[in-house]
Amino acid sequence: MATNKHAQIRYTILDKCFSNFNRAYTYDDLLEEVNSYLFDLGTEGVQLRQLQYDIAHMKSDVGYNIELDDDLKDGKKRLFRYSDKDFSIADHPLNHEDTEQLETTLAILSRYKRREEFNWLEELIPRMEQAFNLVSQGDNGAIGYQENLDLKGRELIGTLFNLIIKRKKNKLIYKPYGKPEQETIISPYYLKQYNNRWFLFCYNEAYKSISNYPLDRIVSIEELADSFEPSDINWMDYFDDIIGVTKPEGSKPETIKLRFSEGRINYVLTKPLHGTQKVDKTDESGLTILMEVIPNPELFQLLLSFGADVEVVSPAEVRVEMINKIAKMNELY
Repeated sequence: MATNKHAQIRYTILDKCFSNFNRAYTYDDLLEEVNSYLFDLGTEGVQLRQLQYDIAHMKSDVGYNIELDDDLKDGKKRLFRYSDKDFSIADHPLNHEDTEQLETTLAILSRYKRREEFNWLEELIPRMEQAFNLVSQGDNGAIGYQENLDLKGRELIGTLFNLIIKRKKNKLIYKPYGKPEQETIISPYYLKQYNNRWFLFCYNEAYKSISNYPLDRIVSIEELADSFEPSDINWMDYFDDIIGVTKPEGSKPETIKLRFSEGRINYVLTKPLHGTQKVDKTDESGLTILMEVIPNPELFQLLLSFGADVEVVSPAEVRVEMINKIAKMNELY
């Protein structure tokens, strides 16, 4: 079947349409969906003949063996939807064509993994090779990753990423813990993963400031035609002075002095708590470190995770907060 450089994009869009059991698509509807996305990419659309080739390819053995509901019609018009509501090509093993393209892509990416700004490729490439079974026979299972495949909200990552790139304002419905659903208008800016959880950073029109929402608490997102609220925040630097994702507005970094036990200090030295961490040279024992961060909930969660292996030496307000938290914990026991 005929293919071109946008074939994989078209297959993905068609898969999304065929999986939508809340709507039935005609040929015209499918063409509109595919071409709308291609136009957004700045490229020309396709004609009906190419669309028919794409569907035939997806149905073939060298494609994805998709099965469509052949009896679905609206009068004389053919409608397109999967026979199986749970089917998606995302769950289908890679075909030969996909495997070759992915291997070529990973080979190209491998050229850049030694550049500082692409250090993340060192982890991504073996992860992709294992996930798509591109490793040699007998090598599967050679590496493992900490992740929660059942985490609610993972399915929103792709949608939010595209809305951020396209600079689209959204109506977001959010469900706080123990409270009713809330609706707000946002301009999405940035997605960040922390502690195996994803967060959306955005401009919140209700608060006129930056907010962050864990994806697992987002109920729905609706794209709006309203003008996008631009941001001049450098998101590569935004998190430099905090641990985690909570950045108290108007706060400034403080020098946090921590003294660790002999049994834990080497762990902290080999796995720094923060990029600003350094050894306190005034402590001859070598057990004290310094770091410049804004105190926030994630900092205290991290410090409490060390138990009796750490003491907050200063500043006084951080030390007092730790004392109060430990006292409340003691009351539970």
